[in-house]
Amino acid sequence: MKLVMMIADTAYAAEVEQLLEECDIPGFTEIPNVLGKGATGKKFGSRAFPGSSTMYLAALDDHCMEPLQERLHALRDTHGPGGGLKAYTINTEELL
Repeated sequence: MKLVMMIADTAYAAEVEQLLEECDIPGFTEIPNVLGKGATGKKFGSRAFPGSSTMYLAALDDHCMEPLQERLHALRDTHGPGGGLKAYTINTEELL
């Protein structure tokens, strides 16, 4: 089982949510208005550093990973490598 953490520019939130739906992801957690600094610069929701990101977390069985990864790559390619979309996995197991 993997925990997938996706961080997307908030402008792409609808596209990421559509992607999760089309991949039949059974459930996910959305954390809106994530602030910080990364490859696309500072995003603090301020005049000096406008914008924010949205973080998505999903615990998935391994068989769900390949279709999701393919769709995430396609979405990233649509917006370019600096387009504000990152995804990471963490090996995990269910405790309860």
